[in-house]
Amino acid sequence: MGAFQGSLTYRQFYVQGEVPRDFRDRFQEQIVANAFHEIEPASEEERAVGWCNARFALDVELHEGHWLFNDYVVLGLRIDTLKVPGPLLKLHAEREARRMMAEQGADTLNRYQRAQVKEAVKQDLRKRMLPSIKSVDFAWSLSTGLLRFWSANDKLCIEFQELFERTFECPLGADTPYTAAAFGRLGLPPESVEQLALLEPMMLISGDPAELVGGA
Repeated sequence: MGAFQGSLTYRQFYVQGEVPRDFRDRFQEQIVANAFHEIEPASEEERAVGWCNARFALDVELHEGHWLFNDYVVLGLRIDTLKVPGPLLKLHAEREARRMMAEQGADTLNRYQRAQVKEAVKQDLRKRMLPSIKSVDFAWSLSTGLLRFWSANDKLCIEFQELFERTFECPLGADTPYTAAAFGRLGLPPESVEQLALLEPMMLISGDPAELVGGA
């Protein structure tokens, strides 16, 4: 969701630092290195995160034509989750345990046997399941440094920020009036920027907020 279609909800960031002259080659190499890789069902991995084509989340074979649009770098952050629900695992493990007991003519299985059954059933279910897939886009203007990430989820924004900084080697911060002034985007003199840093929040209503709410 995001850059080309879907929700208009986004969080805006500011990319600090200058874009290197050879950004096409450098970014291409790093994007490929951090592209999404599918979860291996035989592993213990339950979650995977990486870059994908913003136009089609299943496309992870990325080249410049997929991520560079004139002045903008546009990619999708793909998040896959492959996790067997607890109740489903419990139900299928119990069925397999009963089958084994009937086959062995036993009344019960010991703790070790049940653990083996549970793990075998879990791996079998993982091979038969499809992961849930989510993709969230970002669009970064190379000329202004402004970046929009189409999610307001705090945890996801932090995860995006970490992957972005690892990929593009540029610090990423929240876009606020102060950062806009500090990085010269508002054209304010240095003394005005210093004064902005000293500003404190203030109430725009008088009286006790609790009383105002109670009297509404």
